[in-house]
Amino acid sequence: MLQCLSLSEFVIVPHLSLELGPGFTALTGETGAGKSILIDALQLLLGARADTVVIREGAPKTEVSAIFSSSKRLEHWLAQNGFDPDKELLLRRTLDSSGRSRAWINGSPATATQMRALGERLVDIHGQHSNQSLLKPQEQLRLLDAHGEILNKRNAVRELYETWQEARRRLESASSRLASLQEEMNRLSWMSEDLEALAPEPGEWERISEEHTRLANASSIVEGVGKALGALSDDDDASAASCIGQASSRLESLARYDPRLENLVQQLSDASSIVDDAVSTLRQYLDSSDLDEERFAELDRRLSAFYDTARKFHARPEDLAQLRSQVKEKLAALEQGIDTEGLSEAEKEARGRYMQAAADLSRNRKKAAASLSREVTKAMQVLSMEGGRLEVKLSETEPGPFGLERCDFLVAGHAGVTPRELTKVASGGELSRISLAIAVITAKATPVGTLIFDEVDAGIGGAVAEVVGRFLQTLGRDRQVICVTHQPQVACCAGRHLHVEKQTADGVTTSSVKALGEEERVTEIARMLGGIRMTQATIIHASEMLKNSAPSKGASD
Repeated sequence: MLQCLSLSEFVIVPHLSLELGPGFTALTGETGAGKSILIDALQLLLGARADTVVIREGAPKTEVSAIFSSSKRLEHWLAQNGFDPDKELLLRRTLDSSGRSRAWINGSPATATQMRALGERLVDIHGQHSNQSLLKPQEQLRLLDAHGEILNKRNAVRELYETWQEARRRLESASSRLASLQEEMNRLSWMSEDLEALAPEPGEWERISEEHTRLANASSIVEGVGKALGALSDDDDASAASCIGQASSRLESLARYDPRLENLVQQLSDASSIVDDAVSTLRQYLDSSDLDEERFAELDRRLSAFYDTARKFHARPEDLAQLRSQVKEKLAALEQGIDTEGLSEAEKEARGRYMQAAADLSRNRKKAAASLSREVTKAMQVLSMEGGRLEVKLSETEPGPFGLERCDFLVAGHAGVTPRELTKVASGGELSRISLAIAVITAKATPVGTLIFDEVDAGIGGAVAEVVGRFLQTLGRDRQVICVTHQPQVACCAGRHLHVEKQTADGVTTSSVKALGEEERVTEIARMLGGIRMTQATIIHASEMLKNSAPSKGASD
């Protein structure tokens, strides 16, 4: 429920803080006084498009705020969207002259989208031009679902439809790409066959290249090692071992005459030991060396296969192992990507779930259509449309986000007339009354706590206006109803009465709102009945109307 609405520098309202209560509240005033300004301010607060024309002339910015009572349903939404739940809900929005708009929910910054989403859970506004949207089949279907309390089923159907359409898009995309994907798969399969036949392993190219190089030079290595061994240890006097031995013997015999030669003798002894070790190692190497011609031929063939495969795929031999892995991964991905059979099965399952939910929605809509037709027809009888009736027609359509049918409101204005589409109803007054009846009936089903009717009673009067007032009075028994009206019969049925007045001082026009007491209500109703000139008769009439139309005790408490 809307508890308080505050405006600052909005259109012709300098400052205003308006406290509101439960039940039915009427908002009246002369034409142009600014009654609808309050509705415009509330719509701005609840996420409507921001336009700088609403800023009061000469002011740098405008600000609108409101306090709503909270509920478990609202607290759940707040928590889901990252806002602090509280017993009261504070909304605030500002708009400056540069067009910059800012909004807050319970003190935390919010987007216009979030304000709209929250607003849909707080207020339901029936404007004086609502009958224009009522002419659209899509809006008629929404009203039907709201009346039938099946909006949750409608939302579930929409989600399943989107899931189904996504499955269809994936299947169609895969089917259209199948030819090109198949060509790519054939290319990769050809590459995979050759690479798997070669089966290169990571690091293999480096290993076999090194071994091949060694085997290719085995003869030269053996020959060179043999010559080195001969130079070190042959029996002739020219070998290194013989020369070192001879030099060592001579110096050793001389060292007894000159002790300084003893160090040289020791060095030659060490050199002799080093040569002996080298000779031993070289002999072992020659003994173990075996020129494996078969292994060499095998390696030669393996290297040739690497070169041939690398040349075929325009790659380096050392990159073939990595290429083999990449081809495997791409091939596996493509095989999964063109699994049209699996995608077709997924699309079929998604469609089945959607059709099942849509069929259930259709069954509920048929019940809701009968109920709405009956209730609106009943309301039409007391809105000076005796014998008239509403038929809610459901026509089968292609599956869509909102189900398997479209909705058309067919109306007969009086008895003996074939019901026709609302768009073909000639009388504007007739359309206004039908729209009001539908608005009142469907409003009973809405879960929001505040219903606002902005001059929806335009074009009616007399006894019909009194019926409208009684309708709104009944709605006000279990929720907050605010109605902007020019009809005294409607205003009399309200439990509370607010009066909007426009003043001009020093060439500046402003608007203010005042809660009327009992005597002030009589005066305002008399003004609405008699215009500028009020007589004692109109005052008496106004007093009687208020007395006869007063809501039962507790209706507005």
